[in-house]
Amino acid sequence: MSLTYDAWEHYPARLNTKDAKLPGARQAGATRRRKLRLAGIGVGLLAVLFVGAWAKPGMVVRLLPRTAEVYASIGLPVNLRGLAFEHVTARYEEAGKGRFLTVEGLLRNVTSEEHDVPRLRVVLSDRVGKPVYSWTANSGIKALPPGETAPFRARLAAPPEEAQKVTVDLAPG
Repeated sequence: MSLTYDAWEHYPARLNTKDAKLPGARQAGATRRRKLRLAGIGVGLLAVLFVGAWAKPGMVVRLLPRTAEVYASIGLPVNLRGLAFEHVTARYEEAGKGRFLTVEGLLRNVTSEEHDVPRLRVVLSDRVGKPVYSWTANSGIKALPPGETAPFRARLAAPPEEAQKVTVDLAPG
């Protein structure tokens, strides 16, 4: 007849130093593994965010509008409106007894769907870039089909003398 003897059952406090760790070391190891797991998850999330930011910049700029400047600075401008200005010029004209500032250019639909065209916002700035006057003007364009261009023109009577720079944008709203 043979008897089996299980030392672990009779002496649970006895440790096999090859296989077991001290309780403090075991807890430290678990904490280390947990930290590594969290770091791995964090790195994975950052990678997903980076790929998403690269693949879908429009979505990122909609959520965080200030990132548009970051994209533009690295050569990836983001156009959420789908309309772009081309060949914009500004010149002074004399007509009758008045002086006018005329701003002209083309507006292009850069998307694959038709867009309604909002009013234009024209800002005049001084030599250091401080705005001195702004106004909104009707572009004369109701809707723009995909890939098409249309001319626009805005005029201002008696523009301020200190105006040195003209900026044209789409009016909000």
